[in-house]
Amino acid sequence: MNTYQTQEPKNITDIIQVMNSGIEFYEKAQAKVQEPAVVSLFQDMIDARKISIERLQPYAINEQGERENGSSFAVQARKAYTSLITKFSSDNANTYIDELEEVEDKTLEEIKSAMDKTQPADCEAALAKTLLTMQGCHTQMSRMKKSH
Repeated sequence: MNTYQTQEPKNITDIIQVMNSGIEFYEKAQAKVQEPAVVSLFQDMIDARKISIERLQPYAINEQGERENGSSFAVQARKAYTSLITKFSSDNANTYIDELEEVEDKTLEEIKSAMDKTQPADCEAALAKTLLTMQGCHTQMSRMKKSH
């Protein structure tokens, strides 16, 4: 019997939760900033997450028996913190960019954590593709932070 085929995906739901939180965070930030370039960047981040979530959903279903639609407490806590900070800040875009770069870091951390575990081959491939997508998002956010 080939045990490799019976492996279950691990930590996929954690990744999706962080990505769902990121989408919520980007949508709220997008509504608060005025700069078209920043709004556009935030939309790119939302779109990349939605595509990545759909790529990972089959493995979440294998992991827990249903689609993952929740969000991560860690990212929710950052949203509350950012909400408080922006009430006292005159430069919302910079505050959001700083905090969203942290969201990007958390997303990469979750993906890498899942990749450190033994995964089914197709899940591993989906994680690798998702990691590349999210590394691209992180790079874009870092560039925005430096130029802003």
